[in-house]
Amino acid sequence: MNRLLHWACLALLALAPAVSLANNPQRVDDSASQVLGGLVRMQWLDAAPGNGNLMAGQVTVLVRLDTSPWLGRNVRIYQVLAKQATPVRVEWSARGPLLPGAFSDGERALVYAGPVTEGSLSDTFVLTIFADGNLLERPEVLDFYFEIELEGQ
Repeated sequence: MNRLLHWACLALLALAPAVSLANNPQRVDDSASQVLGGLVRMQWLDAAPGNGNLMAGQVTVLVRLDTSPWLGRNVRIYQVLAKQATPVRVEWSARGPLLPGAFSDGERALVYAGPVTEGSLSDTFVLTIFADGNLLERPEVLDFYFEIELEGQ
């Protein structure tokens, strides 16, 4: 019995890193990503009924994620937008393996679920950013990043 308990403990220790990563997302290196066009020009949407003080702007981002540390693993990758001084909503389209989606600041959204078969994932996102024009006082830098979790391990 003592020997069985010893092996059970060793098995749990071997699984600990996978369980830890599944519960604690790690940041993905996206330093090769590129924002095209620089500053986002926000425009009023008041021409459409019911939009009130809503402003919107678009930007294209060439997303490049270094997934090499997770080759051969099943993962879930999320895009995250840190809480902003001015509340924003973001919607994006995708052209490649990553999923389109939407979220508000302070949230995250799933952009990929499945096996990592290459050292990097690339896609082109067209982001549309929405904000209340009455709350915009100065230019803001939106803090987007990506997190990864191991799936089912």
